[in-house]
Amino acid sequence: MKIYAIILSILLSSCAEKFTTNDFSIADSIPTSWDISLVDSYEVIGGWWDAFDDSSFIEVLAEFNENNPDLKTLVSRLNVAKQVLKINKAIRLPSANFGLSGSSRQQNLTAFGLSDDFFGGGPDSSQSNGSGGGVTSFSSSNFGLSLTMQWELDVWGKIFNRTNAAIKDFEAISSDLSFLSFSMKVQLAKIYFSTVESLEQYELSKETYSSVSELADMVSARYDKGLRSSLDLRLTKSSVASSKAQMEMRKQTYLRFNRRLESLLGKYPSGTYKVSSTLASNLPSISTGVPSQILNRRPDIKSSLLKLQAASHRKTESITSLLPSFILTSSAGTSSNELSDILNDDYQVWSQGLSIGLPLFQGGSIRANKIIADETLEIAKQDLVKVIINAYSEVEQTLFAETSNDILLNAYTDAAEQAEAAYKLSRERYDSGLVDLIAVMDSQQRWFLARSQVLTAKKNKIDTRLNLLLAFGGNF
Repeated sequence: MKIYAIILSILLSSCAEKFTTNDFSIADSIPTSWDISLVDSYEVIGGWWDAFDDSSFIEVLAEFNENNPDLKTLVSRLNVAKQVLKINKAIRLPSANFGLSGSSRQQNLTAFGLSDDFFGGGPDSSQSNGSGGGVTSFSSSNFGLSLTMQWELDVWGKIFNRTNAAIKDFEAISSDLSFLSFSMKVQLAKIYFSTVESLEQYELSKETYSSVSELADMVSARYDKGLRSSLDLRLTKSSVASSKAQMEMRKQTYLRFNRRLESLLGKYPSGTYKVSSTLASNLPSISTGVPSQILNRRPDIKSSLLKLQAASHRKTESITSLLPSFILTSSAGTSSNELSDILNDDYQVWSQGLSIGLPLFQGGSIRANKIIADETLEIAKQDLVKVIINAYSEVEQTLFAETSNDILLNAYTDAAEQAEAAYKLSRERYDSGLVDLIAVMDSQQRWFLARSQVLTAKKNKIDTRLNLLLAFGGNF
């Protein structure tokens, strides 16, 4: 009776536990609304890439989809995962093998004290004698043609759980690769708009250099007439040199981003790729919904949940490995001493059988395997909790950045407008002799610095919206 009780308890525990994201305590602490609401944005028709209204970026994305090596690698990895799934699912079906064999054997019988007369002697016998030593030998040949089949009966659900674990693994890999593909496209967008911003910064540095040089020429002309001091002349020359250095640094930054963009597109990094001359002002709209919806949207959460379910199936499989296994075997074919008779029906050989295997002593390996499966399940649970917490952290932080970016952009835009007005006023007063050169140069630098900060703020706003797309799980 004890053995039946043990088997019954194993069978009752051999059903894989099903998990959802609501089974964890973190789900109970999810608020009904986000801490910071997303500002309203206009409605977008088409994909998120169309929202930027940048034809150059759409061309870049098309080239990326066609030529990027990493994207092609993802496709190959997904195909590999599909084939691995086929291999793992094959255990559910019977296996069949075709075989063709041939062998020849010769036995020396002298050591056994057997003579020719024992086998009937005579010249027509299948034995042979050595010409000098009277050595007696016996030779034989065998040729076979066979078809063998084997099928393990899934009495306890072991194969079922192993197969389901493989299916969950494949779905998790598919989810990971899909999200990785989307993430790579978002990173491409960031690189592209960084290239556009660096181009605008470079053009602004050239404008700055031109403006500072113009002021320096004016001061130099007045110095030659004795109207300005050498201090003013040296200050302007220093400003020109600094502006020239800044212009070269901005050029380096632009070429670095441009070459990086070309590399992502599978092109030679010459630094000559044409991008838009201005940053996009339109952004993809996002409908955030309630926080709990992110549990079903984020591919990384889906992947972690699938990995947890796969671990549950493997735990169940480790339990059923303690039970007997039943394997049906069958074979059919021919066996003959002559190769010419291998297809003759008169030499048919067949067999059928059932083998039963019960592990009795494996040096503790079966128990160790079960402990590993238990701990792997616990690790998968904690990994899922970490992914969920990280997902909410990303969304809340990015929503905060959205609001903060709006404040920064408005402030920098206002600062640029005021700095421009201050620069024009200081130029007029400098010409009238009411202010010194330092006031003009200071207002000039403030103006160009504020314009540079506006470009940076616009780029940060684009990056934040792209990060928000990722944080909410992809396309909308």
